[in-house]
Amino acid sequence: MRTTVFRADGSNPAAFQASASIVQAGFFCWEIATGEVSCDPLTLALHGMPENGPSDISSFLAAVHESDLTDVRDALGLIAKSCDNYQIEYRVASDDGRYRSLEARGRVLPGADGLPARMVGVVMDTTAVHERHEAEKRRLYERASRDRWMQELTAALAAAVTVKDIMAAAQAGLRTFGADALAVIAPQGNRLSVVASCADEEQGEDPIRVLDATARTLVEESLHRRAPVLLGSADALITSYPHLAPLARSARQAWAALPLTDSRGRVSSCLVSFPEPQEFLPEERALLVAAMGLLAQSLERAGMYESEHALATELQRGMLPRGPLTAPGVTIAARYQAATSGMWIGGDWYDAISLPDGGVALVIGDVQGHSVHAASLMGRLRTAVHAYANEGHPPAAVLERTNRLLAELNTDPDRALFATCCYIALTPSDGTLRMCRAGHPGPALITPRKPPRLLEVPGGLPLGIDREQRYPTTRLRIAPGSVLALTTDGLLEAVNKDIDQGIERFLRGLRGAPTADLETVVDDLLAGTQKAHGLGDDVALLLARLNRPGRRS
Repeated sequence: MRTTVFRADGSNPAAFQASASIVQAGFFCWEIATGEVSCDPLTLALHGMPENGPSDISSFLAAVHESDLTDVRDALGLIAKSCDNYQIEYRVASDDGRYRSLEARGRVLPGADGLPARMVGVVMDTTAVHERHEAEKRRLYERASRDRWMQELTAALAAAVTVKDIMAAAQAGLRTFGADALAVIAPQGNRLSVVASCADEEQGEDPIRVLDATARTLVEESLHRRAPVLLGSADALITSYPHLAPLARSARQAWAALPLTDSRGRVSSCLVSFPEPQEFLPEERALLVAAMGLLAQSLERAGMYESEHALATELQRGMLPRGPLTAPGVTIAARYQAATSGMWIGGDWYDAISLPDGGVALVIGDVQGHSVHAASLMGRLRTAVHAYANEGHPPAAVLERTNRLLAELNTDPDRALFATCCYIALTPSDGTLRMCRAGHPGPALITPRKPPRLLEVPGGLPLGIDREQRYPTTRLRIAPGSVLALTTDGLLEAVNKDIDQGIERFLRGLRGAPTADLETVVDDLLAGTQKAHGLGDDVALLLARLNRPGRRS
């Protein structure tokens, strides 16, 4: 406690009014000139000094807590300068090793020469008062912290769409609430199963991931009663459930099991454990129940989203090529990465098509928007490109026919969509490329002993906008070992939506592709971008390496 000095006018009686109820008070008289202190035994006892102990000011100063000593000395210096009322707060060590808070109040009286000569007053033990004040400050702080956590939890749960995100939001508030672990437990047949769990970061491994007898008993009780079961201490646990006495002295000292009911009436339970005993005051109980109610709603929503997203992703993957892409003379690696939730899916696609002339067509495209309609349209466009390519049409004709098809499908202005596409016809025998681009990012080329670069490929409007659009063809020849990299803008704009930074990261991730395992390269490209910035859009990615003569695909 910091020592403070309060001065008041001598005519003001309020200076000597007690600030709180006084438990113990002793009297003293300090002779300023000599340092001699006359006091009763209680004053000595309050300072931890024997009844017949020394009675000079230096002995009393020796009992003062070192953190308060400088302030007390400064206060004594002020007292020696003027006749006035004074109040000093300081701490001394008590017999039990703790610190006692004291408050000295007194009046400095003048001597015959009118100068300050002695201070007379009382010393009061204010330890209990300060402890109550500190407890109230802690209570107010904890309440403010919990209110703030409740607001943050509400916002985090509103934004979370996966169970993982929801439990991360709950974990962030465990310590604020004084808990160390939380688990949502649901009955499945004749047993209980942990649906989701989290633990305080300092706790390490989740302590209630595996249910012990205590957890099962409390959860079953809350499910049976459809009411919270709150046990604030190990003694309370033993009293309520004597058969759990052997487990009551574990690291956990308090428990709360709260039933959760979803919109279908299914009941589960949330078990929260605490490392210290808890009082579970009415305010805390209400906050716990409210927080667990929010958690239950969010988990139900997350389950719905994840089920829908799994279905949507499976439907979308069903429209993409099944299994690895293969073509004579070429090694191919491709990935599709969904980045949305629920049924909000996109229309990215890739393909490798064996051409009638012995070549291979490398295709990548992206239908505008995110919806089931966009995904279904992607499937139709992929089928159309595949059909036109198998008929032996050159790249420009393939895109022009697909463009007219989409323009004819866009009869309803409210449902009209456009799509981008990049189409490359590669002849593996001589490395000849014929490329056309419809509003899509150009491919990257990685050749042996040269850094990756984007190819300058003139293009036309995206598919579905202008029925008569024509698409120029770019011809190029690449050396064996060269790699072509095609991707959608979801990968290029993953770095803070900055296309320049995205392209730089994309090209940097392609270094070494001519000699590397392409499967590893595509995985690293997706993982690196996702780890650093997350993916805000779906991504399709296709790498194709022209094999050296004699090397199998």
